[in-house]
Amino acid sequence: MKKQKFLFIPFVLSLGIGLYSCNFGNGGNTQTFQNTVAVVDYRVDMGGPVMSTLWGVLAAPSLTDVNAGDCIYLYQFYIDYDNQPSSQFWTATGIIKEDVDQKSITITSDTITLGDYTLPISSITTVLANEFFQGRIFTGINCKDKNPTFRLLVNPDEKGTGQIKNFYLQAKPSSTTENSSDVAAVQAFNLLYYIQQYGRDTTRTISGSSDQVNFKYIKANLKYVSGVTDGTPTYSTVSNTSSPMEIYLFQ
Repeated sequence: MKKQKFLFIPFVLSLGIGLYSCNFGNGGNTQTFQNTVAVVDYRVDMGGPVMSTLWGVLAAPSLTDVNAGDCIYLYQFYIDYDNQPSSQFWTATGIIKEDVDQKSITITSDTITLGDYTLPISSITTVLANEFFQGRIFTGINCKDKNPTFRLLVNPDEKGTGQIKNFYLQAKPSSTTENSSDVAAVQAFNLLYYIQQYGRDTTRTISGSSDQVNFKYIKANLKYVSGVTDGTPTYSTVSNTSSPMEIYLFQ
């Protein structure tokens, strides 16, 4: 299956809502999850391919066209509680998905500049970070271009507020002509190396459990180019210093 460069979802302006329904009638015990994201992994103890989701790690044996570390958008999947092949973990079936473009964060010691990344971003609809995402974040982005290129930059030496750093999201237009209306895209960014190098150690309770687990974590403000005047960018902030992003990575 050919990987698409970007995933455009004109009918979904946000992601990770985790819409679901349950059917407990007529012997059925099935839960449906829709419009969410996951990171693919491979675990021998779970039989092969798995999805690291907002709710934890799910076995996904039907994911045969992806590799460990890939990011995917899940239009839909099911958990049939009455027909689980193992009592040790949950298995997802009926997976309808699309690949999500993924880029590593750019770590630089230089002043953050635009270069060719001059396309204003209209809005950031969603930012999803979760310890199960293996150092990735997912962003829902609106801008007036059908096929932009995104990048995320950080200067670790830039003065911030305490341990909170600024991440800068920029977009490069695919042409000189803007769309008349916004186009929605989902973009994943891989912060694994940055968290490993600059993250702080902590212990916290894992989501959905009472277990205490060791993590590395970072705090960051996500800024994006919301306007450009005579080559000078205006940055808007998704998260502010009173409520920064917190991104955790299992140790």
